[in-house]
Amino acid sequence: MAARKVFISSVRRGLEEERDSLPALIKAVGHLPRRFEDFTAQPQPSRDACLAGVEDADVYLLLLGPHYGDPIFDSGLSPTEEEWTVARRRGIPILVFRKLNVDLDSAQMAFAKRVEDYVTGRFRDTFSTTADLLPKVAEKLRDLDQETGPLVWVPLERPASPEWIITEEQLRYIGVGPTVELHVLPLGVIGRVSATELERAPDRLARVGRDHGLFGTGDALELRGGEDRAYAARAASRDLRAAGIAVNRGHQVSLWSELPRDSMGSILDKADLADRLGHLIRIAAELLPAGVDQVAFAVGLGPTQMISEGDIRDLGRRSSASMGMGDRLIRIDGEDAVPASVIVRASDEIAAELATRLVLRFRAR
Repeated sequence: MAARKVFISSVRRGLEEERDSLPALIKAVGHLPRRFEDFTAQPQPSRDACLAGVEDADVYLLLLGPHYGDPIFDSGLSPTEEEWTVARRRGIPILVFRKLNVDLDSAQMAFAKRVEDYVTGRFRDTFSTTADLLPKVAEKLRDLDQETGPLVWVPLERPASPEWIITEEQLRYIGVGPTVELHVLPLGVIGRVSATELERAPDRLARVGRDHGLFGTGDALELRGGEDRAYAARAASRDLRAAGIAVNRGHQVSLWSELPRDSMGSILDKADLADRLGHLIRIAAELLPAGVDQVAFAVGLGPTQMISEGDIRDLGRRSSASMGMGDRLIRIDGEDAVPASVIVRASDEIAAELATRLVLRFRAR
């Protein structure tokens, strides 16, 4: 197993001994430690260097101690929470260890609650002392080395059909630009989301979307929690494309993102589509209910009349484009199940498969 870059994230105050002991432990199990202390001598600001370190990391290791840290002036978040947000957006393995028998300040208590809200794709544990922490970190890093098996798609007996976002009825009355939809359908979940939970959900959906960069910090969003569905959505404008997140009573998680376009319409680029879907899968993983064993993925694309297949880098430089006249909407129901536990780790592989299915269906219109 190749050595992984493990980024150690925490406020130093109150965790000095743990931070100083972890690098040697991480090296001993064959990996490469990265800490704030490693970036302070670089010419670029330490904040930028640390965030770049998370962008380059293979594993994110978060220690929750008594202190939240000083918020950064422009984001309002502590450096640790900024690092946590980048790690979540990237979908790398996240290991969280919370220190026991210490009093958390109010801001740290709120941050710890946010961390614990996002269950899927995370490992969480507690520790009392450095001697207690080190073997737990070593064990989990060794476990990660064993979690690299192939992704297995298990065919479903019957396709799983989602509640689609863009419908033929909508296309008749409003101008919707070419948009990709992703729906993650938990399988075998007992019970439904209550109306009370759906009423509270939009604020969380907006926060998750902003944390992952689906929405900008200052974007105006429509937030709505209804009896059957809750969503946070950004409407299209001259400079922004439509995007949104929704959850329904059946625990379905749906995301959509309008494709970029120029005066010639939108370009369907399989690599760009896979990147886009991988991003949406990692966001969806934040919102799945706890305890889900398997999920299915459904994808859609449309309207298709103003889409041509090509290279996304040609947007804005084309003088002509060949548009199709086939189906206005492409819809592919969930045909396979995959373990929910792997969807963050395997998000790029899953996205590549879904993108290929969409492109092949587009070509066969």
